[in-house]
Amino acid sequence: MVWINGQAVEAEGKRLSEVVEAVCGQRGISPEAVAVMLNDEIWPKGRWPDRPLVAGDVVEVVAMMQGG
Repeated sequence: MVWINGQAVEAEGKRLSEVVEAVCGQRGISPEAVAVMLNDEIWPKGRWPDRPLVAGDVVEVVAMMQGG
């Protein structure tokens, strides 16, 4: 199991980029507007396609929001 935004998901073997795109699609936001943490480490967008997920990984996808 992989943990994605607090939910256990069968996602072993998927690329980090695939998971981020799926989460963004569900939320209706652009992958350009998110920050991604993998196992408590910030992952830049350029590294997302290189990382297959393994059991026990924890992914957090956080949307950037403007405020005032």
